[in-house]
Amino acid sequence: MYTSNDHMRLARAYVPFQIFSKRWEPMEGLLKGTIFPELYFPYRKDKR
Repeated sequence: MYTSNDHMRLARAYVPFQIFSKRWEPMEGLLKGTIFPELYFPYRKDKR
């Protein structure tokens, strides 16, 4: 079964500083999930 280990980290967040210089139009942002091009990282199934 599962045993607790208080010495291990479950996750670590990485949040880079972001400068929002451009914005997409609302409809394009809705399709891409963000209005900020700097935050747009589409999932590519073929890339490993």
